[in-house]
Amino acid sequence: MLSRVAENLYWLGRYLERAENAARMAHVEYLAAVERGGPNDSGSFWEPLLRASGAANAFRIAVEQDPALSPAYFLILSDANPNSVRSSVIEARGLARAARELISREVWEEINELYLDLQGRAEVRDDELYDLCRGVKRAVETIIGLYDHTVLHDEGAEWFRCGLYIERADMTSRILDTKYHVLLPALTEVGGALDRFQWMAILRSASAWEAFRKVYHEDISGPRVAEMLIFQQGFPRSLAFCVRALTEHFERATVLTPPLDRLPAERTLALLQLDLTALDITRVLALGLHEFLDDFQSRLIEVQTGLTDHIFRAVPESVA
Repeated sequence: MLSRVAENLYWLGRYLERAENAARMAHVEYLAAVERGGPNDSGSFWEPLLRASGAANAFRIAVEQDPALSPAYFLILSDANPNSVRSSVIEARGLARAARELISREVWEEINELYLDLQGRAEVRDDELYDLCRGVKRAVETIIGLYDHTVLHDEGAEWFRCGLYIERADMTSRILDTKYHVLLPALTEVGGALDRFQWMAILRSASAWEAFRKVYHEDISGPRVAEMLIFQQGFPRSLAFCVRALTEHFERATVLTPPLDRLPAERTLALLQLDLTALDITRVLALGLHEFLDDFQSRLIEVQTGLTDHIFRAVPESVA
C-alpha cells in the first residue's frame, strides 16, 4: 500500500475518534451542568474539557475576539478550533474522499451525512445540545461499525485502527490528567460529594461509568478511577487496552514494512507496553499521576513521529 494512502486511513481513524470524543465530553458536560443547576452554572466543567481537548489556549484567544463565544459552540462547531467536532469531521471527510476506492459506499455515505448535518448548523442552543452530541456519537459509532463490517480487512483497515486507538489513548490520558490535582498525598481530604461527582463526570467522559461499577464494588475514588482508566485490560478505552490494541494493529499493518523503518515506533510501543505491565496504581500515584500521564503522552508523540518520519513520509532511499 502507498504510504500516502496508509497515512490517509490512519488519520481518518484519528479524526473520527477525535470527533466522537469531543461530542461525548460536551454531552457529559451538558448533563453535569443540568444536574448542577443549568448549562450556565459557574461550577461547570467546560474549562477542564477544553484543556482535555487541547483547545484551552485557542478558546481564550477566540473569546478575546468574540466575548459572546460559548464553550459549547467552540467545542462542537467553531472553525477556529482545529479539534472541534465539525473541524474533525471536515478533515475526516476529506481523507475519506481521498481514499474513496478503499472504503465502502456505506461508510462514505455516513461520513458525508454527518458532514452535511454539521455544515448546516450555525449555532448550538442549550435545548439541542443533548441531541446534537448524541447524534454525533451515534453517527461515528455507526461509521466505525460499518468500516469493520463492509470494508476489506487488509493493511488499510489496520492503519485505520492504529489511528483510532492512538487517538483514544491520548484522549483518555488527557481526560484523566484534568483531575490529577485531586490525587494529593493527603488522600483523606478527598472523597466528599463534590469530589465523587467530579470523578463520575471523568468516568462518563470516557464512557467508563457502567464498566467501573461492574469492576469496583467500593465507593468511587480518585485512585480507583485512575486504575480503571489506566490499567483495566478489559476496558476498551483504558490506556493498557489501547496500547495493546495499537501494538497488535501496528504489527499487522507493517508486515511488509522494512524492519529499520518500523523500528522507531515499534520500539516505543514495546517499551510503553512493558511499563504498563510492570506498574500498578500504587506506584503511579507514588511517582505522580500527572508526571506519568505527561510521560505517556510524550511517548505517544514519539510513536506518531516514528510513523510519520519512517513510514508515512519515508524517502525512497530509506524504503529501498
